[in-house]
Amino acid sequence: MTTSPEEKALLADAYEINKKHKELHSADTTVAIQRGLAEAKASRSSKSRRGKWITVLSAVSLAVAVILLASLGDFGQQRLTSSQSEVHWGELEPFRELLRRDQESATLTSALNHNYVQRLDQTVTMGKYTFTLDALMADENRVILLYSAQTDTSSGVYSIENTKLMDASTGYVIDNGSINGIRFSDQNNVLRGRTTFDRSRSQPLPEKLNFEFQLSSVVPDNREHGKANGKGEEQEQREGNSQERKYEFSKKMNVVVALDPKFSIPKTETIPVNRTFKFGEYEVLISDVEISPLVTHVRLDYDPKQKLDYEKESFISDIIQPFELVTTSKKGEKTILSRNGGRGTENGMVYSFNSNSLDEPESIVLKMKGKPGKVYRNIQDVAKDQFEIKIK
Repeated sequence: MTTSPEEKALLADAYEINKKHKELHSADTTVAIQRGLAEAKASRSSKSRRGKWITVLSAVSLAVAVILLASLGDFGQQRLTSSQSEVHWGELEPFRELLRRDQESATLTSALNHNYVQRLDQTVTMGKYTFTLDALMADENRVILLYSAQTDTSSGVYSIENTKLMDASTGYVIDNGSINGIRFSDQNNVLRGRTTFDRSRSQPLPEKLNFEFQLSSVVPDNREHGKANGKGEEQEQREGNSQERKYEFSKKMNVVVALDPKFSIPKTETIPVNRTFKFGEYEVLISDVEISPLVTHVRLDYDPKQKLDYEKESFISDIIQPFELVTTSKKGEKTILSRNGGRGTENGMVYSFNSNSLDEPESIVLKMKGKPGKVYRNIQDVAKDQFEIKIK
């Protein structure tokens, strides 16, 4: 019994949720769970796979539970993923806050400093909601959107939901968007954020994109109404605590944009690695590293010589993982490219990292969990070991 790419993608999402502590709201976890359930339902093809999917969805649910617990306390600031170089934001200055908290900050820094960005300032209004697509970045593998949104209610815009990126000419769905998007509200109660869409190099980059989404806001509570009716503070607090926060959503909104032709110029470099490492009884082939301006992909194949079942593949993916890339510039400055996702393949996994390829680094080093030749029986032991592979 083998693991499908969709199942591996769910496991990778679960790992990333567990690994990264970001801004968390109850609606975020709901979206994550709903997305996992939807992918599971769409991908399940027979009753014989039911037990395996229970395991996968349990992993997702456990990861979400970890986040909920983490949100109750301060587990520390996320480590910076880029060197402290000056960033040229220009008219996108209001988005500078993204660098402090976004796991794709190194990619944004590199793209902005090399003008690998298309300024849009394209606005659409639907009822009480106003949305502006401020800018985008695109390459053969990924599309990144920077947006701002607001509403005329006191609660402000809560989040962006149900995202979808399509080829505007054909209606072909490129991606449904990353759950790892990040957002923040500025002093004027304007929601600003970044969301990412992966795409396949096998498909040509469209000339026009259609971005479809919904905005959500918190339904105002009844406390002001209670004060007007003479209710005391203690009674208001009891009622407020007993009420669940409710949300309302805009109708579906669309923004159609024509892509800057500069994004259609191929800038992807594939560096063959083809190195096999043995971990106990298993072998892992680090096949290649694919680098484009907005993402770095590291491809791992699990034990190419034998067919692995689900349990063995899960064990390998827990024990052997790339966790960061370190690049060095011509001036000797080092940049840490953190991991920001992953997806399953027929033979293993493809892990996604930040990219600063536009900076033309002189060297790239991949850091891996584990130690070749060592037999591991638990994940705790793995955390003590790591090894490096020179990519460039």
